[in-house]
Amino acid sequence: MKKLSAILLLPCLLCSLFFTSCGSGTPAADPGASDPGTVSDGGGETPAEPVDLDALVASICEKYDLTAGFIFTSSSEEMGEYLDEDLIQSYYGDASDKPDFSKVSEYCLYVDESDPDIIIDVGVFRMADKSYSDTFMQYLQSRIDVKIENGARYTNIDVATLKKSVVAKTGDYVYYVISYSTAEIVADLKAALGK
Repeated sequence: MKKLSAILLLPCLLCSLFFTSCGSGTPAADPGASDPGTVSDGGGETPAEPVDLDALVASICEKYDLTAGFIFTSSSEEMGEYLDEDLIQSYYGDASDKPDFSKVSEYCLYVDESDPDIIIDVGVFRMADKSYSDTFMQYLQSRIDVKIENGARYTNIDVATLKKSVVAKTGDYVYYVISYSTAEIVADLKAALGK
């Protein structure tokens, strides 16, 4: 009887071992594999979620007391709160050329024109087409270069902020800073957007 029980139990044990080793259809986690929805920062993985550009620029404005200017954001549909074609051409283009904002998925920027002799700008753009980043940066830099040239001709223009300006990119983002606190604001942007 014991032999018969052992013979009958053996196939059951073999089947259970077989199904256990094959798994239940859920693959085991590979500790070396990276989830495509995450970004590794070297010290662990964090979700690759987009940055809230409106909140980021608002926090910078508050921290550095940038209150005299205007904020333009792609999240607004209110005339005067977003960059229309005329403003894009005025700020970043010239009479014949301007950047292609169809390649920008989102933006938020602070522009202070309260004193025409001092330029203070902070702008962050999420690129819909990352390959356009360098071209877009050239438009931003061109605006700064024109203002510096104007400062050489008109001595009342304070070019100190322009000479400290930064135009850079990180990941999907392009940003620029023209401010007396450029280095500090750039550090804040790098921390928020990733290095």
